[in-house]
Amino acid sequence: MRTRGKIKLDYGRDMALIQTRWQWTMLGILLALLALLPHILNWTGNRSWLTFLNFTLITIIAVLGLNIITGMAGQISLGHSAFVMVGAYTVAILMMKVNLPFWIALPASALITAVAGILVGAPSLRLKGFYLAVATFAFFFIAQYIIRSVDITGGPHGLIGIPPTTFGNLRIKTDIDWYYLILVLTVAFTVFSANLTRSRLGRAFFAIRDNDITAASMGVNVYATKLRAFFIGSLFAGVAGSLWSSYSTVVTLQQFIIWDSIWYLGMIVIGGGGSTAGAVLGGVFLKLISQLLHVVSTASWAPSLGSTTWISTTYALYGLIIVLFVSFQPYGLISVWRKFKLRYKRWPFGY
Repeated sequence: MRTRGKIKLDYGRDMALIQTRWQWTMLGILLALLALLPHILNWTGNRSWLTFLNFTLITIIAVLGLNIITGMAGQISLGHSAFVMVGAYTVAILMMKVNLPFWIALPASALITAVAGILVGAPSLRLKGFYLAVATFAFFFIAQYIIRSVDITGGPHGLIGIPPTTFGNLRIKTDIDWYYLILVLTVAFTVFSANLTRSRLGRAFFAIRDNDITAASMGVNVYATKLRAFFIGSLFAGVAGSLWSSYSTVVTLQQFIIWDSIWYLGMIVIGGGGSTAGAVLGGVFLKLISQLLHVVSTASWAPSLGSTTWISTTYALYGLIIVLFVSFQPYGLISVWRKFKLRYKRWPFGY
């Protein structure tokens, strides 16, 4: 970007996501570290952390989808884990019952989940606030009942032995293989989400979130725009669910609980609603807390409290962290980062 001192002359590049050579350099370093990370963990014998990374990246995709629905468009959804579950079961059925390869089953599953999001959103979006949250909350239990009642989903036992993921002659079989596949998709969806915030549709989402009456007076079709938010957010959830079941090679109802939807919302609150970077930060933050507590619970020096007690401890800590952020840092981690950047740019001046 051409600059003269601190005066920016190229406004096209000024609107770009990455504006300076320093930012490109830092991005390159980050991507290089992410590319080397699984080999470092494998070399040091920390394979459990590699599994943690894979599930964290999948969670980030799901949280990015909810961030579009709730953080950008302002529609509170407590049924997001249901859409993840629909994506997980759909890809398993397509691969096991229809014999579709993964590279076809994944986009098909995402599209079917997105359509499910529209079907749920169409009647629910007539409601607002608390009532919308209750309606999406109810969808989770309806989806579980349907899945438990039909034979094609394996009923309460789920589906076991999902076929291996292949791309032609390339077979994804190790945790490292899965890491790179999931990482590529996570980066792609993160870039899409970041660009969405800067698009006309993204600005319409924010306008509806801030004041839907004003948005309507400015020519925004509020109902159709909300449906688009549900469509895109559910598509993200479908991809996350598809990756979850394909990576696990098994899908059961016990893998998807209503608490997941609440923690997804918590990740957005902690990271910063409406911000793509905030959604990523919030997802990594809470998942890292969970992993650290898991490491402590399995350590030889830790008290033998049982898995149920440690899970309850994790949930209690999650709740405490969310309450603290709502009370003292309502704009999330991303606001801390923005304040730091602003002070860095102003330094050594205090104004």
